[in-house]
Amino acid sequence: MAIQITVGYVAGFLAAAFFVIKLCSQNILTLIVSGLLQDKNTASTWTVAGSALQNSIWPTLLRSDSTLSHGVRKDIWFMSNFITFMALLIGLAGIVTPLGLYQTLVEEKNVQTPFKYLSDESPFGVGTPPRSNYSLTRSCLGPQMLNPCPFTDTVSIGVLDSTGKGTFDFPYGYDINVPPVLKEIYSSGTGDDTTVSNYFDIQWRRYVTTRNERYNNGSTTIIGAFRLFDSMVLRNSYEAFEGVIVDTKHGGIGFRNHTIPPAFKYGAAWTEDILFIEPETVCVDTNITLDYTMSTEQNLSISIVDLVLTDRGGFTNLNQTFPEADISDKQKNPDLWMRAYKAAWMTNTFSMLYYNVTTMRNGTTKPFSYLNTKIGKTFAVPYSGVPMTYDALQSDSTFQSHLKLSSKIDNATVFSPADVMNATNPFNIQYRNFSSIGVLCSGAGNADFANITNILVSCGLIHGVPQRQDAGSSMVFDSGSKWSQPLYSCASAVKATVKTVSFTYNGTTDSLKNLNITHIQNKVYKDEASKPLWGVEDTGNAYRIGQLPLIWGLISPKYENHPNVSSVRQESLYLPGLGAYGDFLGRLSSRNMPGSDFYSGAIGEAYSVTATNMGALDYSGDGNMAMWVRWQNLTKSVSTAAIIPNLIWTDYAAAAVVGTKGVLGPGNAANKNLVALPVTPTTMQIRYHYAFGIPAFLTGFLLILSIIACLIVICFGRGSVGRLKVHLHQTSPGRILTTFLYPSMHGMDMKTNEWKKKMAKKSVDLSGEYPVGTEGPGPIPPAYGHEKDIWLSVYERNGSDVHLVEGERFLTEPRR
Repeated sequence: MAIQITVGYVAGFLAAAFFVIKLCSQNILTLIVSGLLQDKNTASTWTVAGSALQNSIWPTLLRSDSTLSHGVRKDIWFMSNFITFMALLIGLAGIVTPLGLYQTLVEEKNVQTPFKYLSDESPFGVGTPPRSNYSLTRSCLGPQMLNPCPFTDTVSIGVLDSTGKGTFDFPYGYDINVPPVLKEIYSSGTGDDTTVSNYFDIQWRRYVTTRNERYNNGSTTIIGAFRLFDSMVLRNSYEAFEGVIVDTKHGGIGFRNHTIPPAFKYGAAWTEDILFIEPETVCVDTNITLDYTMSTEQNLSISIVDLVLTDRGGFTNLNQTFPEADISDKQKNPDLWMRAYKAAWMTNTFSMLYYNVTTMRNGTTKPFSYLNTKIGKTFAVPYSGVPMTYDALQSDSTFQSHLKLSSKIDNATVFSPADVMNATNPFNIQYRNFSSIGVLCSGAGNADFANITNILVSCGLIHGVPQRQDAGSSMVFDSGSKWSQPLYSCASAVKATVKTVSFTYNGTTDSLKNLNITHIQNKVYKDEASKPLWGVEDTGNAYRIGQLPLIWGLISPKYENHPNVSSVRQESLYLPGLGAYGDFLGRLSSRNMPGSDFYSGAIGEAYSVTATNMGALDYSGDGNMAMWVRWQNLTKSVSTAAIIPNLIWTDYAAAAVVGTKGVLGPGNAANKNLVALPVTPTTMQIRYHYAFGIPAFLTGFLLILSIIACLIVICFGRGSVGRLKVHLHQTSPGRILTTFLYPSMHGMDMKTNEWKKKMAKKSVDLSGEYPVGTEGPGPIPPAYGHEKDIWLSVYERNGSDVHLVEGERFLTEPRR
């Protein structure tokens, strides 16, 4: 693991370097002092030189007298070594202690601060025009033709015949504007003091203006103009783009007109509650696969051979009871798994009838009266001659693409092995049989009413990216290699929910790239009463699903029992709509109702992926190897395969719409925050790793003990500054030498200034066996005898007042 170099490490390294430099320079200079020092020097020179020499490391290296322990009092020896130990410990602490210093970003206390709008420089921002002020518009169909929409003042005059057919006239024009009362109701649950958007805060990302003399007396209105931008399915992250928060980990978009607190150098962190629209998908394994072998002579017209449908248990182990989803309360439980299972069951059943594996109810014949299959049995599949149909991802809302019913069955034998079972289709199974599966899975069709119970559910058959079955790279279609393509039945609903989003902004530059989304989680509610109240238009079953785009949103409790509102109090709202017939996001929409139209169009796109019809972007993976590999990994398992429709939906949804509400209110039009958001600023602070402080802590502890011991010594009269000064004199080499050479001067008792004047310049020669003073002592008293008889013991010399002659030996020696 790489070591991160911190300021503390740098300081420690510098301290170590200077410690080594100090040690080396001190001892190098001491060696120079030794070289300059002569055998004959003044007494003060010997004192200064002795201090320099004894304070270096040379006595230890050379094992000189000052390092000996023999004959030394134990307490003095201990304290001398303790002084050395403390010096080393302090040096170690000076090196190690800084290593624990480091700088880090720390969150401070929450503050209130102004926010400002932040533009997007990505393709999403560049391709998003300024927001318009046009109102939402819709037209409403009746059994025959246009009908007035709810709460509008449109007057309709109809002339009908006995069969119910006739004509309608609108003498005062047809009002397509959404009435203010509906805006009041379906935005009542999200005031300007919250960051949660409502239905009317959602706009088409791109739009065009249009006029129709029939509508609004020919006034100009707008409609959506869809274009795809960048694909984000490979990102696996949370990102902010113009007007939206995009979740490419699970799928979904949040609506936010992006603003940031700009006044912090190191950025800030905060959370907001955001309205999200997200798909919810469940997939079921059909347990049948498409299998083939790569041709040994691959070319543009032929690349695969032996194309078969293999029973992996989907035929053999089929439950013979028709499955039914629980649709008693679709808002509480859409039962997506059972819907997907029903679609898989019907897909397998129609396929079995197609291949005459079993029988259907026919007169007296019971269904499933015989079963002509086993696990591993293969069935010929017509090959269209388009290899990309089988080597990439597909999603099919008609559930028949695995059989290619539009192809001639005779082609099935061209590239199929001899031992497979060709289709006889005795029950005349056709395209329309499979296409009905989507309606039954969805649970609602054109004849059903537009209301809160008929939620949008889209279903489809997903052909996974093929998995290699023999040895070799899973990314290389080697000649003769064998591949298997799983088939999954999936059902998707779309729901609105409120999520808590955590933001950070680093504050270096005003760029949306610096706005980071660190976490997204479902909003937590303390009890049932605190959960959001959702409302959907209730028209009294006056309109069918395809005739009226319903308005929905968070509503105030005062509208909970409104006669034209259906409401539920729960964490999420499954959005209403018609998902059975594959709605799409065309280049131009027919109305300006983005909050109702974008999510159904996006889910329709997610279930219409083919390699032969890539559209603006390729979602099959045939033209994008990175996407191909991701789809291959996700379709290894039925559980992860469910992420694919969610991610494709997210791409289309993010390109289709934007949110216009932010901290500064709808359109970020206010000059100050309308939402009181606590912001946590980030500051740079110095912190410390305490493990690096152990030498310093030990030094401090020993210093405290030393201070205590010093006080004890002083209190018992054993130590004082005066006594210390005496000992300094007694251990000064120059003072010792002059005291013995010139005892009559009483050099040991002199004060420093006096000794400096009288003794400091006296020369002492240490070149011989004993010290020699260079100044003559004068006449020797007769009491000491003849000049030749001047060998005295040290004790006798100490008692004498006579100046000894130059060259006197004063060390303890016997008298001659």
